[in-house]
Amino acid sequence: MNVTDMLEQSHLLVIRMLDDLPEVAWDIPGVCGQWSVKDIIAHLASYEQVTIDTLNTLSGTEPTPLLRRFANDSAAFNDAEVEARKYQTAQQVEDAYQEAQVQSSALLAPISAETLRKTGTMPWCGPDQCLADFIQMMCEHTREHCAQIAHFREKSSDGMSTN
Repeated sequence: MNVTDMLEQSHLLVIRMLDDLPEVAWDIPGVCGQWSVKDIIAHLASYEQVTIDTLNTLSGTEPTPLLRRFANDSAAFNDAEVEARKYQTAQQVEDAYQEAQVQSSALLAPISAETLRKTGTMPWCGPDQCLADFIQMMCEHTREHCAQIAHFREKSSDGMSTN
């Protein structure tokens, strides 16, 4: 599977996990540690923004403060980004994720396979890393969180299903 398809499949998985999820279920803690579904999607939205910022660096843009925070201390980054979305509604968080995933997909599409595999294009990730590795890591990360949401839905007594 190519990197663009991998990212698209990752996005579709998130959409499937959220399909028909009752709004009340979005705020129940314990889906991933103390995080709720809403927290996970807020977290994934921030990772989509990191992907956008990473893709933008290929056109000469300097790494953003967000990207630097992610690279320097991902645990603190995770906590801060989820906290920043704490008072948003489930719909606002989902919309932010959707908007970011559309933008990341659009930025990724025109990048050549050669550029995707070129090492050293992301110095904050290490000299041996390439964009394809980064995207694959992001997709695996998303799949892990989707599995947590699926498990939450399966064990829920409200009869929510993963479709």
